[in-house]
Amino acid sequence: MKAHASLFALALVFLALHLPYLPSSLEDLDSINFALGVHRFDVVHHRPHPPGYPVFVVAAKISRLLIGTDARALAAVSVVAGTIGVFAIGGLYRRLSPEHPGQWSAVAAALATTSPLYWFTAARPISDMMGLAAAVAVQAMTLAAETERAIVVASFCGGVTVGIRSQVFWLTVPLLVWVLVRRQTPSGRGVLATGPVRNLTPYKCAAAFTAGVVAWLAPLVIATGGPASYWRALSDQGAEDLSGIRMLWTTPTARELVDAGYYAFVAPWGTWPTAILIVAFALIGGAILVRHDRRALMLVALAFGPYLIFDVMFQETFTSRYALPIVIPIAWLAMNGLSVLPHPAAVVAAAGLLMFHAHVGGRSIAAYARHHAPAFALLDDMRRDADAEPGSPKPILAPDRRQSFDLRRPLVWLGEAAPSFDRQLAAPPQHEWLEAVSYWNSGGRAPVWFVVDPRRAAMAMIQHSDPVAYRWSLPYPVLASGTRPGDIDWYRIDRPEWYLGQGWSLTPEAAGIAAADHRGLEYGPIEGWIRSAALRSGGLLFGGRNLEATERPQVMLALERGWSTTVQVKPGAFLELVRLPPMDSESLVPEYLKVTVTASPPARVAIEQFDASSSRGVVGFGDGWYEPEFDPATGRRWRWLSGRGELRYVTGESGSSLHLEGESPRTYYPRASRVVVRAGDVVLRDAMVSDDFSMEVPVPRAVDPSMLVVETDQTHVPAATSWRGSRDRRRLGLRIFRCELRPRVTPSVAPASAPGTAANSPRGR
Repeated sequence: MKAHASLFALALVFLALHLPYLPSSLEDLDSINFALGVHRFDVVHHRPHPPGYPVFVVAAKISRLLIGTDARALAAVSVVAGTIGVFAIGGLYRRLSPEHPGQWSAVAAALATTSPLYWFTAARPISDMMGLAAAVAVQAMTLAAETERAIVVASFCGGVTVGIRSQVFWLTVPLLVWVLVRRQTPSGRGVLATGPVRNLTPYKCAAAFTAGVVAWLAPLVIATGGPASYWRALSDQGAEDLSGIRMLWTTPTARELVDAGYYAFVAPWGTWPTAILIVAFALIGGAILVRHDRRALMLVALAFGPYLIFDVMFQETFTSRYALPIVIPIAWLAMNGLSVLPHPAAVVAAAGLLMFHAHVGGRSIAAYARHHAPAFALLDDMRRDADAEPGSPKPILAPDRRQSFDLRRPLVWLGEAAPSFDRQLAAPPQHEWLEAVSYWNSGGRAPVWFVVDPRRAAMAMIQHSDPVAYRWSLPYPVLASGTRPGDIDWYRIDRPEWYLGQGWSLTPEAAGIAAADHRGLEYGPIEGWIRSAALRSGGLLFGGRNLEATERPQVMLALERGWSTTVQVKPGAFLELVRLPPMDSESLVPEYLKVTVTASPPARVAIEQFDASSSRGVVGFGDGWYEPEFDPATGRRWRWLSGRGELRYVTGESGSSLHLEGESPRTYYPRASRVVVRAGDVVLRDAMVSDDFSMEVPVPRAVDPSMLVVETDQTHVPAATSWRGSRDRRRLGLRIFRCELRPRVTPSVAPASAPGTAANSPRGR
């Protein structure tokens, strides 16, 4: 009775702490599809997506009758399912470990249900929690079955649960099959020890399971238009699931295997320290069971092992919610591991884990409920901006490839409430910016709203200001990893100062695209376009690297209407910065003038730096700076500073400050580093930095090209110091994430906001 009372109390607490935190908007594409299906069920048109989830949709329709908001109605189903899951998990644990007292199963259930991923997913408007609760309930029923009728009922319920979420097939069927084919079990050692079940024919259970599937599949197929129509929808969805998705099956690399392990075993616990502790106790628990209760270990392996294999191999690696079922066996094994501690220590450890996990999960759902999802916050702001100037031209929507897919469903869901656009530009893979180039070159002048994945670097090919950043405002964002649409950057561009075509190498991503397209100075000229207003006594900068070992080609930059400059570049890096002469405005008839860069003879010369402006400061990287680098997984870009790096610059009309953002030197060194910024013999800034830093340094006004020097007092050679066997023999000082001239501000040195967070934008979400 105490165990039942404990589970009941846990369920009440779980329900009470979730109901106040239902979400304010839909979030994932799945949740949008479910909401569309609640209003008009049509699997062919992904209302919801195949295989259809009819049982979940029926539950959501009932919830929608009681709760007026779609997001809250869907999430309420998850909350109720998570609450019921408390009893299902407790029942499963009792069947797995009948020799343990009931209170032990209740504590183990508390460890599972307070895990951050379980706690957080129970507040989301998706089918994962209902599917898990139903699957675990069927598992408990299967292990408790001691009669033919009981196992037939469990089989039927197993078939029905597939209609909630198809992946639960891997959680229910293996255990049902084992029950049917097992050999004699010693009486008193667990489930299914009585005679009637041993004589049960598998055909009855197969028929019951099939009946459970038919109960939801037959109406689904009829509603879809027949077997052929449903099969087409299902096969199309399968093709989409296997294309462009990061999974171990399609990308069998060591990195992908490590990522799969992280998202399966670490991410569900929110933080590294507690995840390591939980997994360590789970390993100890597994070792204990190998010695003392192999039957229980075998049962948990049958119940969750097939799903674990399916998840690691065939599901998107970084979608953390897919690991939700794996929380159940890990929590159970961890409780077995805690049993090696003295009883008082085990109680303290379990209580500490429960409270900390509830804190992590509670903070996460509270933050989750306060804000709209990034995509809906973006569309709300777009609609307000478009409505604020009713007489102005409608903007052009220019999404990158990912956002062109991910925003389709939110726009469908909003319908007439969605922002209005003149048109949406196409999004050819990795060449999206060229559509905007074609639009501007054809005379288009309406504002262009770029919506891009922050991890992409294509916007480097267009002059722009900082974007409005939309981010998940979660204290532990890994719990929502893989949510689509995810983080978004919104660039509002109206007549940029310049934009570039193909063949430039301003970022590593752009360089890779140029190489794949066979575009660049070794193949012929490359082109860009500069707004004529930016050329009136403006600063113009270009530079890069000559990748030829011996060639010294001449690189010429020529502007339409006559002006040009030529540089002979030796192997290695080069930089050219000029202040353009005053130009007769009468001669600048076109709004944009073409700029052409050629190499004579054609050579492997990468143009990695370009800027032009008559109003902004312009700065370029000279000697002592290394080539640009890029992490495609995070979108972070940087350059390494050696011990001394030169910057060539001209200032803007109102004066400029040098803005530096860099990585903590303690990542590589045992102490803080000194950073000195000089202009000639004048020290502009001398500071010690010991953490990630952001620095604003007013610089002297420079009408003509001038030089700044950035110095640091600690350097290292990775090949000489890294235990990983690096071959990098560069002498590196500090990793600099941003180095640019900005309008002059009050000097300051402060810890940097993490690049790519909402703190970078006054309207970040």
